[in-house]
Amino acid sequence: MKMLATVNISKGFATWKAMADSLNPEMEKVGVSMVWAGTNPEETQVFMVVEMQDPEQMKTFGEREDIAKARAEAGADVASTTVISPIGEHWIP
Repeated sequence: MKMLATVNISKGFATWKAMADSLNPEMEKVGVSMVWAGTNPEETQVFMVVEMQDPEQMKTFGEREDIAKARAEAGADVASTTVISPIGEHWIP
């Protein structure tokens, strides 16, 4: 299952990307992977397509104390994390 989610950030996209990249091994351990991420022009909000077996995995992972701390230190407003929509079919041209 894929989900479109968003989170507010305060330290720019490069900082957020470095944090997200550093968390990839932990994400893989719980069966979650980042498919795509992008930011608004002001770099205050990130939009992500995340793939997982169970939607609870993303919530449980993102709220883990160590993960939430790493996200917050990178400028992510953890409480602002919002699932916009599940993704059904998709197309990458």
